[in-house]
Amino acid sequence: MADTWLPDDVGVVRGGETGGDDQVGEQLSVRFHRADRPGAMITKTAYTMNVAGDRERPFLVRTETEWLVCGDPEEPGATERWSDRHSDDAESYRTAAEAERAARTLADEFLSDTGSLTWDGLAPWERDDS
Repeated sequence: MADTWLPDDVGVVRGGETGGDDQVGEQLSVRFHRADRPGAMITKTAYTMNVAGDRERPFLVRTETEWLVCGDPEEPGATERWSDRHSDDAESYRTAAEAERAARTLADEFLSDTGSLTWDGLAPWERDDS
């Protein structure tokens, strides 16, 4: 099980502003780690965005996955050696409250969604592809 991604002991973390000025409400994230790669982590985040110009469904839920390799897991940002991220937009909603409920549901689902986390925990230059 050393190569299995597990959520850290903190669970769902509230706070942050990944979405910048267009973010509405709380950001919710879950960080994952692997026993065999202590400096590697995956953070999955969900938050509500305001969609300018869409009067019918002006709020959507954005999910973001960040892969990060660092020197010290206690200080990942300060010791970052490599990272990459990918964002996806999920459903759009009529109200911010609906979208925020959906983001909370997604964050709770992240905790048990370890099967989709298939990254090897290595920065691209660390792989031996020979």
